[in-house]
Amino acid sequence: MRQRILFYSHDTYGLGHFRRSLTIASYLVRHLPGLSGLMLTGLESAASFEAVAGVDFVKLPSIWKSGPDRYVSRHLRVSFTRVRRIRERLVETVARAFEPHLVVVDNVPLGAEGELLPTLRYLRKRRPSVRVALTLRDILDAPERIVPRWRESGVYDALGRFYDEIWVAGSPSVFDPALLYEFPSAVSRKVRFCGYVARAPVRQDVESLRQELRLGSRPLVVVSCGGGGDGFPLLRAYVEAARALAGRGVSSAVFLGPDMPATNRHELKRLFLGIGDGVFVYDFRPDFVSFLALARVSVSMAGYNTTCEVLSQRKPAVLVPRIEPRREQLLRARALESFGLVSVVLPGELRPDVLLGAVESLLAARRVPQELPPGLDFAGLARIARRARRMLGREEGE
Repeated sequence: MRQRILFYSHDTYGLGHFRRSLTIASYLVRHLPGLSGLMLTGLESAASFEAVAGVDFVKLPSIWKSGPDRYVSRHLRVSFTRVRRIRERLVETVARAFEPHLVVVDNVPLGAEGELLPTLRYLRKRRPSVRVALTLRDILDAPERIVPRWRESGVYDALGRFYDEIWVAGSPSVFDPALLYEFPSAVSRKVRFCGYVARAPVRQDVESLRQELRLGSRPLVVVSCGGGGDGFPLLRAYVEAARALAGRGVSSAVFLGPDMPATNRHELKRLFLGIGDGVFVYDFRPDFVSFLALARVSVSMAGYNTTCEVLSQRKPAVLVPRIEPRREQLLRARALESFGLVSVVLPGELRPDVLLGAVESLLAARRVPQELPPGLDFAGLARIARRARRMLGREEGE
């Protein structure tokens, strides 16, 4: 059975939305025979990610979130209004030409600045048989910020009118968006908690990486900051920690992220590479999960994808959450800390000695995090595949 899924990922900042959407698209195409997935994305580094056969991309002009509610054109020297109009028309044109059987929207029900609304209206009016699903990560922001914004912008109405299901990639034991974001009852009935979504490492890739790094018996600390746009303070604080750890026989793999500003990138490379052997520095590697498989400890911000990959591999972790302009990472880090699954260092506490102490404590403990609490699991991909199969009208065994 040949069918098509269109994925929309607005991608105005960082890698998270695209990475999660690509992980879901790749899994669905691998497990549902005859399926093709086309991804609409604003991420300029999308081509750096390896896609499975059956998945392709359409690049939207890049935009940048310059403030809590303000976007600008990232590259084109035109107004945001013009860029938004281009993106809006591209999205609808692709939807009309691709003729999907299922549309999966990531995290932003209306699209960036409402750019998805014309397509959603077209599908409901002209293609009512097309099913539409929204994937939500566990936490978007603090409820006191989300609820009034969604009421004012008409998100609740759009969820009721245009979406058939809402797939929450998380656990209500950590955060229940239907309850805390005050979904109307009709919208709450569309919610399906699917569990967390995390990529799994491939054993062969892990072994190849082990040989590449020549670690021997040296412990490895993996340090990352997602896309890197605001990761400089964390990585700058880790420089002295890496120096001290290297002197004690501990290696570090540091990921700067593709969005880190050039001046910060050059400074960090100069500092880290000056430490010498045992410190590996990368802008970006698509096999990041293989590094985590080799890690004794992870140090990162508290973005959804990295946190899920760390926890799914049961790695001791230090999280340094972003606290502005959204509280998403702080809420996630605090919830996981309350379960004894991670250690948290707040940005206001971020100093080399504090970071070093947190890492050394986890290295000395040499234990995996506690058992996961009830309801917190990483079966999100399998459950999303079951939801997609049903929405596509396929039999369970097909």
